Amino acid sequence: MSLLASIPRAIFRLKDQWKHFRTLRAVRSFQVRSGHFGAAVRHPDWLLILTVVVSLIAIGFLFVDQAAGHWKSTISPQTYAFFRTLTEVGKSEFLLVPAALAILLLGLLSWDHLPRSAKAVLTNYQLLGLYAFVAVAGSGISNNLFKMAIGRARPRHFDTLGPFHFDPPGLSSGFQSFPSGHSTTAGAMAVIFLLLFPRLKWIWLGLGLWVAASRVIVGAHYPSDTVAGFAYGASFAWLLALWFANRRLLFRGEKGLIRLPSSRPLAISKLLKALHFLRHKA
Repeated sequence: MSLLASIPRAIFRLKDQWKHFRTLRAVRSFQVRSGHFGAAVRHPDWLLILTVVVSLIAIGFLFVDQAAGHWKSTISPQTYAFFRTLTEVGKSEFLLVPAALAILLLGLLSWDHLPRSAKAVLTNYQLLGLYAFVAVAGSGISNNLFKMAIGRARPRHFDTLGPFHFDPPGLSSGFQSFPSGHSTTAGAMAVIFLLLFPRLKWIWLGLGLWVAASRVIVGAHYPSDTVAGFAYGASFAWLLALWFANRRLLFRGEKGLIRLPSSRPLAISKLLKALHFLRHKA
């Protein structure tokens, strides 16, 4: 009975958290527009990025996809097993589940008597969960809509249909090859971790690219599928981070780049201290 009685209070807390977030977003957005926080984030050269991505996709269509359809059957079992394991990293659940838990569990707790510093730390972890969840889920869902609209046949149909068969709408998995969903998730996750741990940016970028390449090696996608998916996921996550930074939510614009504040808002020591306050105030 006590569990049932706590549900309305939990729902009220989540609603109150959402109201607080909307107010914070509006205030920060106004402050940024009024120039209160200084220079904005410098955009990359989107025209250059678009040109490179479209060119790589075109090269894939014209010269590489056909070859990939042939040599996928020549891969050794050991190589296949390794990349089958690696490709699992591209599953969205690895980030969606902890992100959702961070949002819900922290939102269900009572913050009423916490000091402002503890509330700030918990808010930042909720914002991190929200950013990661929307970046992965948003890019993944929209990518699935693109895949169904395009309806490209997967490499499993290469022997009968070839690499250039399109049958929209692609309602079955066998006709949802372009763009690659795992590669979209890999691109989004690479940007997320790059923003959180910029000193290891080449590691995150390299890991994301290898996860995308694994989709070709295991015969799930053509190279052009993975290029399009990775570029889309990375762009989605970066633009979402820009939206957060423009409202001073978790991220900041520093020297034209998207950064976490120098105050280290996600330091584990700060989180443990906030949870300590939370336990003693409960």
